[in-house]
Amino acid sequence: MSSIELNVQDMTCGSCVKHVTQALSPLAGVEAVEVDLQAGRVRVSGNPDSAALIAALDDAGYPAQLASPAAAPAAPKTGGCGCH
Repeated sequence: MSSIELNVQDMTCGSCVKHVTQALSPLAGVEAVEVDLQAGRVRVSGNPDSAALIAALDDAGYPAQLASPAAAPAAPKTGGCGCH
């Protein structure tokens, strides 16, 4: 089993975590979704397609990109809840 780490924008609260988890969990190859709200990161375990993950998050209103190991975490949104 492998994992993919994503930087996800606009996550500000527990409801955002729930929306992100619900957007990713049903996708093919996804076995587990771990959301780090503070860091603005999501780790998806299994054998998912990274393009499908990014598209699902974008459709849910949370822009995302693959996290590179040396990249700094995405800055969390600071003004109000970004729930969609």
